[in-house]
Amino acid sequence: MMNYPNIVFPCWKKEQEVFNKNLAVLKQKPETNAVHDIRVAIKKLRAILRLYVLLTEEQLWKYPLRETEDLFTILGKQRDIEICMELLQAFEKETGKKYPELRRYLDETLNTAQQWVKNAVTAHKKRELSAVALMLKTESIPFTTEELRVKAIRIIASHLAGCSAYFKQPHKLRQQLKEIYYWIKMAEEILAVRVDYEKKLHQLLDEFGKWQDIQVFETRIRHFRKDHLPRAFPEYESLKTLESVIKEKGEALLKTTLSKTRHLIKNVKI
Repeated sequence: MMNYPNIVFPCWKKEQEVFNKNLAVLKQKPETNAVHDIRVAIKKLRAILRLYVLLTEEQLWKYPLRETEDLFTILGKQRDIEICMELLQAFEKETGKKYPELRRYLDETLNTAQQWVKNAVTAHKKRELSAVALMLKTESIPFTTEELRVKAIRIIASHLAGCSAYFKQPHKLRQQLKEIYYWIKMAEEILAVRVDYEKKLHQLLDEFGKWQDIQVFETRIRHFRKDHLPRAFPEYESLKTLESVIKEKGEALLKTTLSKTRHLIKNVKI
């Protein structure tokens, strides 16, 4: 019999090291890539823990990453603003128009978000990830590698099929698909599991990611225009037009992405 945690533990340690590396960078400065990379590491750690529970069929008595999730949320504030700034620059280049009031607003909110990140990473103690690492390293579950392989394939396929329930909740659908993708990569690494739709799923997630970025940008523009910018300013109408263009672009992208997702799910065998 195999010691199950010895199979999962290296995956956890790998992402824990990515987390720690980027946390150290963020303690020095609110660097954009570090914010992105540490959030990805947290998503992967969350997925590893979830797959661990599904494979062992033993529920954790309490969710062990609450402080880490709080950090994830705070980091997301900076990430969202930086995405908006990137998209604003792209649209300004594409259209030749400038939106100085929106840019000034994003600059100001970015400064605030970066201060929040600085405070959060300074206060973070990393205790949760170490505690889970110790659990995975020391607990023994009597499954052979082949038993785990069969279970992983079944879990991945069944959860992918279950995503059909979330087509009216695209944000939730994207989250579920991303978690499944992380499971596939982990199962490939530790159990030699191969699925023929991995590349297609990765492409879908790229499209969902672009749609998500557009959604964040549209929401930020609408909030700024309605709650902060005086209607008498010329930029008010310009932003209203930009908002409509972005909304239309997002809706078109979502429509095609959902269609591709339906096709993928339909053709997966459980």
